[in-house]
Amino acid sequence: MNNHIPVLIVGAGPTGLTMACELARRGIPFRIIDKKPERTLTSNAVGMQPRTIELLDQMGIVNQFLKEGNFCNAAHMHVKGKTLGRISFNQLDSFYKFVLMIPQSETERLLLDRLAEFNKEVERTLELIDLKQENNTVISTIKDSEGNTETLTSDWLIGCDGANSMIRQKSGIVFPGEDLPEQFVVADAQMDSFQSNTELHVYFNKGTLFAVFALGSNKYRIAANIHQSHPRKIFVEKEVKEIVNERSYGDYSVSAVSWISPFWIHSKIVNTMRSGAIFLAGDAAHIHSPAGGQGMNTGIQDAYNLAWKLSLVINGHANPTLLDSYHGERYPVVSKIVQRTERFTKAALFENPFLINLRNCVFKILFSQPKLLKKISMIVTQLAIQYKNSPVIDYQQSISRKSPRGGKRAPDVMITATSRLFDYLRDTRHHILLFPGQKAAEDQLIKMQQLQRWLNQTYPELVKTYIITKQKIADVDDTIIDLDNKIYNKYHIKGEAIYIIRPDNYIAYCANKVDQNSIQQFFARYLIA
Repeated sequence: MNNHIPVLIVGAGPTGLTMACELARRGIPFRIIDKKPERTLTSNAVGMQPRTIELLDQMGIVNQFLKEGNFCNAAHMHVKGKTLGRISFNQLDSFYKFVLMIPQSETERLLLDRLAEFNKEVERTLELIDLKQENNTVISTIKDSEGNTETLTSDWLIGCDGANSMIRQKSGIVFPGEDLPEQFVVADAQMDSFQSNTELHVYFNKGTLFAVFALGSNKYRIAANIHQSHPRKIFVEKEVKEIVNERSYGDYSVSAVSWISPFWIHSKIVNTMRSGAIFLAGDAAHIHSPAGGQGMNTGIQDAYNLAWKLSLVINGHANPTLLDSYHGERYPVVSKIVQRTERFTKAALFENPFLINLRNCVFKILFSQPKLLKKISMIVTQLAIQYKNSPVIDYQQSISRKSPRGGKRAPDVMITATSRLFDYLRDTRHHILLFPGQKAAEDQLIKMQQLQRWLNQTYPELVKTYIITKQKIADVDDTIIDLDNKIYNKYHIKGEAIYIIRPDNYIAYCANKVDQNSIQQFFARYLIA
């Protein structure tokens, strides 16, 4: 086997598999290894956030996930067995107005199936035991299950090898943070309940937290702190039944438990997500409370952010400086997630009566404010994630006060009953939306056609350009017919405008002034035409 490859991915959990699938989709040679003999067979991470579902849509595999998962369209909060409030996901600004409950075992299986479509597979029982960087190359020592070692070199190394990352340790990247003293237990159970199985339920009490996630067919994932002074490694089914009955106030009745595991919460984040040719993603770079189901989703989005950038660099279409934006964009996002989940977990476990009452009052206020509730739900479902200080995003231009700006996720739009804007944005290129105006004159349409031709000629492999118009334009194939101005209205555009949307559907550039010069100046930041 060739001992030099462009990319070595270490770790075949959801983060590493996403990275592999996206490199394969772009034709980038790589190897992906994992020391485990098989994929994860337990439920582990179960919540797929709407933003992650959008990425699965872009990858072309969303239907497989939707077929296997259970839709949860609301979060229901309880205090002492009584309803505190309910957050509906119907208000989300996404086509996917739900959290998808699907076991990690199934997530990995589906990603492996996708990888197999590209004739790629995970090389198992292979462990990275040493590495060094030399002359812009990473030299890795790999050991198999029989103790045989192999030395291979790669241009890039992606560490997706989890919380105890060997790559992080060998790279000397520090991992500061704290461990929460409270111990938790998770379990998979068959349960009966009159509570809706299309909602996730969280129960608060003095010093205790109990959460229920419906997986479908009376299957549930449950999580709870054990609220004991000494740590334990073994729990039995009877204890799980007692926790469920006591903390749900009889809302759930356990008939069988298939899996039980203790865990402790660690709240840590690396000081850098990159060291030379080495990148860290997922749990290798950040671990935190499972509150809000942020962990796996954040790792998948790390991988998606890095994959398109690395592919452009490897294919010679982008300056290597583009890769600086990986840490620049993802680190602030991850840092906020770590802080939020830690604060929420600590607040959930309050024992002081005053703090408990204060927390509950805050929740009641939130539940009474629809706009604030929507903002919070957009944050929790990761749809509100934006990149505020990226070196490869233009923040200077804007369309109008209400129009989405650079660094934000491009809003999807239902154009007709059967078509969406995101339907046009599924390939691996940058997408350019040209708006001649809601009442465009003939000369404006001609200008956009000329600009579209120039873009296709100048950046033939890198961009896909669409003209947004009310009717089909003669001799122009790449138009999006916006008969009722739904795209114009969603983006708050009346006159001429341009949007450049990155392969991850974040807005890279937007302006009222539509001309070749400005576009060239923007792309010169990182693209090589």
